[in-house]
Amino acid sequence: MILVMGLLTRADAQSTRLADTRALVVGGSGGIGRAVSYSLAAEGSLVTVHGGSDRERLARTVQYIKNRGGRARGLLLRLDRGRDILSTLDSLGTIDILVVSFGPIQYASLAETDPGDWSRMIELNLTLPGLLVSRYLPRMIKSGWGRIVLFAGPRADHQIGFRENAAYSAAKAGVVSLCRSAALQTGGANVSINAVSPGYVDTEYLKPEDRARGRERSPRRSLITPERVARLVHHLVCAEEPDINGAVIPIDQGLS
Repeated sequence: MILVMGLLTRADAQSTRLADTRALVVGGSGGIGRAVSYSLAAEGSLVTVHGGSDRERLARTVQYIKNRGGRARGLLLRLDRGRDILSTLDSLGTIDILVVSFGPIQYASLAETDPGDWSRMIELNLTLPGLLVSRYLPRMIKSGWGRIVLFAGPRADHQIGFRENAAYSAAKAGVVSLCRSAALQTGGANVSINAVSPGYVDTEYLKPEDRARGRERSPRRSLITPERVARLVHHLVCAEEPDINGAVIPIDQGLS
């Protein structure tokens, strides 16, 4: 088997574990989401890659997958509110795997956080995944199989306070509750929902000063690559049984 940047060659693409599934990766055209899109496509899933505003980046991601024998389709949709995505979901058909790797972050003190900031942080970091879970979880349970992976904030496995991003961290704390509440409803179906809590990840969205700050604060004095986060998501999605369900899993080099 030949691997190219996490994607299988055309000859192997139809003989993999997720060949009969359809995935939706929200925020799947860049950063961690792009690595997740590549990983799921490498296992044979038909991946709907969502991008928010950059048409060329979305097209490159989809074409990269197709060029290496994977299956992908693009969904370009700017999201200002959680409900903005709802009108497009019917056109996607059945979704067996949902990964929500999307959500803006804002660094500001509470005094600097205005009503619009609060609304945006809650809408896109909590309401959006909440609406998607409400949409897809019952269908997964009815079909007997499904995987959902959400993204919580740093150190979400032991909730703490933050001086400069209170609105974002409050919304992500809600994601933890959403994950654990949804897991209680999966019953005996082969369905799982988990949340990943990354540390400092090196993506194209970081400014040089962000990279420097991340290296300084990371226990290993280095940033985590998106591909390493995608490997964790891959493990959760490809698990034969939903033994890991309702978990909040840090991948942060041991942040305290």
